[in-house]
Amino acid sequence: MRSIGAALWAPFVALALAACGGGGGGDGGSSVLSFTPSTVTANVASGTSATVTVRASATNPSLFSGPLYVYVVDSAQVLLPSIELAQVDSRTISATLHTSPALAAGRHQGNFQIQLCNDASCTSQIAGSPVPLPYDLTITPAPLQAVAASSTSATVHRGGTLASPVSVSVSGPSLAWTATSTADWLQINGGSGTGPGAFSVSYLTPTLAEGSYASTVTVRTSDGQTVTLPFTLDVLPAGFALDGGVPSFAAVNGAPIASQTLGFALDNGVASAWTATTSAGWLLASPLAGTTPAVVTLQPDPSRGPLASGEHSADLLLSAAGVPDKRVTTRLTLTPPTLSAPATALTFGGPKGRDLAPQTLSVSLNTGTNSWPYVLSALPSWLSTTTPSGSVGQAGTTLALAPNPASVVPGSSTAVVSMSATVNGDTVQLPLTVNLNADQRRLLPSAWGVSLASTPTGTVLSRTLTISDNFAGTLAWTAVSDSSWLTVTASGSTAASSSLVLSANPASLPADTVSYANVTVSSATSGVESAVVRVALWKSASGLAVTTTLPQNFSQIVADRIRPYVYAHNGGTSIDVFNAYTAQKITTITGVGSALGQMSVAPDGRRLYALDTAARSMAVVDLATLAKTDTWPLVNAVDTGTAVLAMRPNGVELVLVGDGTAYVGGRSLGSSQVSGVGGPLVATADSRNVYNLGARFAVDYSAMSGGVLFASVANGLDSNSGGNEKDVAVSPDGSRIYAASGGGVNVPGRYFCASIDSSGAFVGALPGGDAYPNNVEVTVDGRAICGIFGWYAVADFWVHSPAGALLQGYKVAGYAQALKDRQMVVTPDGLVVVALTDDPLIAFVPIGP
Repeated sequence: MRSIGAALWAPFVALALAACGGGGGGDGGSSVLSFTPSTVTANVASGTSATVTVRASATNPSLFSGPLYVYVVDSAQVLLPSIELAQVDSRTISATLHTSPALAAGRHQGNFQIQLCNDASCTSQIAGSPVPLPYDLTITPAPLQAVAASSTSATVHRGGTLASPVSVSVSGPSLAWTATSTADWLQINGGSGTGPGAFSVSYLTPTLAEGSYASTVTVRTSDGQTVTLPFTLDVLPAGFALDGGVPSFAAVNGAPIASQTLGFALDNGVASAWTATTSAGWLLASPLAGTTPAVVTLQPDPSRGPLASGEHSADLLLSAAGVPDKRVTTRLTLTPPTLSAPATALTFGGPKGRDLAPQTLSVSLNTGTNSWPYVLSALPSWLSTTTPSGSVGQAGTTLALAPNPASVVPGSSTAVVSMSATVNGDTVQLPLTVNLNADQRRLLPSAWGVSLASTPTGTVLSRTLTISDNFAGTLAWTAVSDSSWLTVTASGSTAASSSLVLSANPASLPADTVSYANVTVSSATSGVESAVVRVALWKSASGLAVTTTLPQNFSQIVADRIRPYVYAHNGGTSIDVFNAYTAQKITTITGVGSALGQMSVAPDGRRLYALDTAARSMAVVDLATLAKTDTWPLVNAVDTGTAVLAMRPNGVELVLVGDGTAYVGGRSLGSSQVSGVGGPLVATADSRNVYNLGARFAVDYSAMSGGVLFASVANGLDSNSGGNEKDVAVSPDGSRIYAASGGGVNVPGRYFCASIDSSGAFVGALPGGDAYPNNVEVTVDGRAICGIFGWYAVADFWVHSPAGALLQGYKVAGYAQALKDRQMVVTPDGLVVVALTDDPLIAFVPIGP
């Protein structure tokens, strides 16, 4: 006997379990509970459990105001020991019961006793307890069942086998049973037994032809129950089966490609002889015959074709006797290779177009360890290469390119050279931009103009120049004079001292006349421009014996660079020309400008340039014809304080203006970085250095890019000035610079001109002098001339030796009159000083050699 406890009417009813047999006995009066349904009924197969739900309602809820313990007494043990309760309302609960699956087949009837107890031990039951709950359960015998553990449908390739049989479990009555089949391709293993059991069914496939087969397996019990299981079999044709995926390849065209393998067998598992072929020459397979199962190695070779980059496919055809051929398609994706270099542009010529050295460029091709042929094409005529062809790979190759001097044209050029590499079916190109900045190679003399003289004032009949190569190379040169009275050094080389000696014999020349000669210095090297040195010689039997003054009021004066001439004006429209040896006006150049400012003569004496302060222009005067030939517009307006300097850096005549601009052939070169507003601009004889009141500028010019002026501050000039700087001059070779300041120099004696070395360092003061220095000049032989603004001084200027020794002082201005600022010049032969004073006068002073 078994009691099952459950809680009713929570929360005011408690739960307890009591021992078998109950207790407390009821009074047998009217039932305190009613059940729906009134009898527990079920019909269930043997071995299974039925789930039954009963609702119990209290007929007198007031009886249950205190704790209540409920027990179900199942004396026949027809229930499982578990009840699930759910409260419906305050007087009704739902109870779910489960029958025992161990009940024997047949009909089971009886009553459950529902005990309602006042305590957990059920020593006392309420009135009306226990309450019977009838049950009527029918247990039917279990039917025969046969269930396959796996699918009874199978597929096999002809000649193949199915290794795993199908397991079948048998359940139902405890009777003897047997399993049979009429199909000869089904084999039953362990096909009999009693009660629950199992057997298996195997497929006999090796001898079956291709097709579909169907049959059944029947399980029969001794009482005649049967279960039929259907079996089907599809026998497919035998064929090749691949082991894994189909190989595919991807690589950069031309790079090594790793091989891949393809495994295969016949799908029936039978070892068979096979052969293989490929549909394209670029797909290599190895081996090409064997016995299944087997592995073939596939190796693409794009050079067999050759193949271009892109998508490609080829077939591997597998064959075996009695088996359909297997076509396996392999794909190859080739990416175009790429030529690459650290730079795609090369610029030749160096910073100024004078460096024709070769350059190299490393180029690589992303094809790994494989190298491929290349060629260079579309080289411009000015470019040559020692590597026109070769091979290139990932490790790279070096291209060597160099300008071809014979074909170089001065200026700037650009072209595109093509490097082409042939990689299988691809042609890969790398365009290389090549730039050439080329200057004109030329011979440069240390001076472009030479002034000679044969007079009682002094005789200068020889000059020595230095010839250099503007490319700093070695050039053999020859020199020729076009006049018999002038002899020159016949030849030389820029690698040695490279001296050109000019020697004049004036015996055959007319007196009181300027005679001219041109010296041409040439090189046999192709592409080298010759230099022409212009030479002028003044021959006179009288010369300038004493200081001569003329009552002229000029504001600007400049000396010729080869003739004994000076040019002066008073700010008007014309320029007067004087011969320094005769102290006479030769002519007047009219119509030069509207309001003339400062002037400068070209280093070879061919032209004079004069600023026009009213027209914002520059007049160009041909000194051979003494006529104006051109007018150049200026970028900026100028005034009388704006300096101008004609020079020939690198053999090209150009003009610097003190506002920081530069011009060549009437064209502005833009900013020159050299200023000279309020002060002069002077240059060395070779035009490589320019000076203003405070600095030295290194100046150069190149024909590259249509003409480029290079100017930069090389160093400052320490004049130890006492203030009010006025003038600066430089020796022809640039070894000494001299400065004149109204405040003199900060040394004892004070009012002297300063001497400065080539580095810009103050050397000392020139001896002699007085207040207030305002002019300084240097003769062609290096003598320094210091002039002052001194009303009552004993001299207006002093001449010093190249070493700085005082030679002599000269007085030209009247009482309480002085030299005008920066208006003292010296003839190019170094023998005559011409100065303007505020008397006003123009003074011609012979200083001799």
